[in-house]
Amino acid sequence: MPREVPGPFDPAEMRRFLDTFSYREEAFLVDEVVKIDPETRLIEARMDTTRELPFARHQRVEPGHPAHVNAGELLQVTGSLGCLHAWFFHDCRWEEGWAGFGCRIHRADFKNLALLGPPLRLESQETRTRVGPKRIVIRCEFHFWQEESLVYVGDQTAMFLKDSSLGS
Repeated sequence: MPREVPGPFDPAEMRRFLDTFSYREEAFLVDEVVKIDPETRLIEARMDTTRELPFARHQRVEPGHPAHVNAGELLQVTGSLGCLHAWFFHDCRWEEGWAGFGCRIHRADFKNLALLGPPLRLESQETRTRVGPKRIVIRCEFHFWQEESLVYVGDQTAMFLKDSSLGS
C-alpha cells in the first residue's frame, strides 16, 4: 500500500516522485518533509526510527549492542534527501530520464548512536552545485539529530544524469 509523505508541497507531486523513483518506497527513508527552502537550498525532514528498517531489523540486540539505526541506513537517507534536492530544486524528473548516483562521501561522522524509538530530525543543505543540460552535480552537507543529540554529520556529492547510457 502506498504511503503518504507529508510536507510543504502538493501531495500529488510527492506521489509522482515516489511512483517514478529509482527505488521502491521501502528504500526511501524520509517519512516527512518539514521544510523546503529554494532560496537557501535547505531541506528539513523527519525519519521515523520505529518503522521497519532494512538493516536494523536484523540486529542482534544484546548488552553493549542496543537497537539502533544502522550506518548504512543513515547513508541511505542522505541519498533520499539528495534526490529530494534534485527533484524540488533542479527539476530532475525520473520519468523524463533523470537518474541520480552518489559519487563521493567527503565526510561521514557518526557522532552518537541513533537509537530505535525517537525520530531523527534531518537537515540537508546544498553547498556547491554545477548545473548542465544533462548533468547536475550537487554537494550537500547533512546534520541529523535525535532529540537534542547530534548523531550524524556528512558532506557528500551526488551526480544526476539525464538519458545516460551508464551500465549498458
